[in-house]
Amino acid sequence: MREIDDQEWKVYVTKCTTGEWPVPPGFVSDKNNWLCRAIVGRVLYFIKDVEGALTVLSTFINDVEPDLDDHPDQGMCEAEHFVLSLRDISEIIWKLTKNGDASLQYLDRAFKICRKFPYRFHTEARGDIWYRRLNVLAESGKLEQAVTDAEEMVENEKLKSHAPQPIIPDPLYDTVNPYIFYSLRFLAEQKHKEGKTAEACALFEDAYNYFPLSAAGIRDVNKAKGTKDAEEQYKAWIFCTTYQYLPWEKQPVVKLRD
Repeated sequence: MREIDDQEWKVYVTKCTTGEWPVPPGFVSDKNNWLCRAIVGRVLYFIKDVEGALTVLSTFINDVEPDLDDHPDQGMCEAEHFVLSLRDISEIIWKLTKNGDASLQYLDRAFKICRKFPYRFHTEARGDIWYRRLNVLAESGKLEQAVTDAEEMVENEKLKSHAPQPIIPDPLYDTVNPYIFYSLRFLAEQKHKEGKTAEACALFEDAYNYFPLSAAGIRDVNKAKGTKDAEEQYKAWIFCTTYQYLPWEKQPVVKLRD
């Protein structure tokens, strides 16, 4: 890892442990631990210290690899911390430079880890990374490639799913697949931009067959399906995307000690 000045680190840690959303000091105290740097970098980005976030994330992102055998019962694993760090540095680079190739190199690394890591994540990182990749491709002049990649992902995942399976089987998660959902969502949004709203709605309806839905989610999806006007139905689908009805990856029940 690249060295970081003690005083500079102290300034960053102070920003993270004070303010509106303080992080417990124990999570960010060790500057020689890349996990602490990952948390500090992401928190700095969250509080809109973009320069600080880029500085901290850059000190380790190209020098370490997460332990893919790390999967604690509670808390995030190394793989997830690393994927989220790659996500944030990719977004920073894209927003600052609009350099698709530079941004995509980090998203591609994150995506490979998502596909390789067999254990659960606590966030929506798996599908979100893929969705971000499709959008960066599209916005950097490679829309045709993005559409092809999304269509191929849907086809391949319907043949053989790479979505992580719950530790405890749950019928609510039998068909859940973030790669299919986010691919279809991307394709639906592109169809809407082309003025093909009915096709966009059909894609969204298919997409929600692969989304983890609570009772409230089922209600909202059925409401969208029952909306006759295409533009109003599309708005109803967009409303559904604003809610994470259930976690993408089912978490085990926490057991308290006797």
